[in-house]
Amino acid sequence: MVLLQTLVISVILSMIAVMVLKWVLSRYMFAARNYRSTVAKVHSTGWAMQRFSTWNFNTSAVGSSGSTVLDTKSVTFTTSGSGDTMRTFSFQSDQDQ
Repeated sequence: MVLLQTLVISVILSMIAVMVLKWVLSRYMFAARNYRSTVAKVHSTGWAMQRFSTWNFNTSAVGSSGSTVLDTKSVTFTTSGSGDTMRTFSFQSDQDQ
């Protein structure tokens, strides 16, 4: 009888351990995904600010697209509009999968 009780308790404890481990790993994956997303956004924003300061309101220097690599991540931009009219800029940065 004692052996059966020990077996049941060990099975219950191992099931609890598996549930806790799954919860911890899911929290870790969520935090890692959030971190990578934030880093990608910072890369693209930083590159955008660097490009804007380089162009210095010289709209003829602005190309229709471009790309660079920051910390092994590709950052690209595209523009729409032309001349001295309003231009729309889109920046994208790669994320780890």
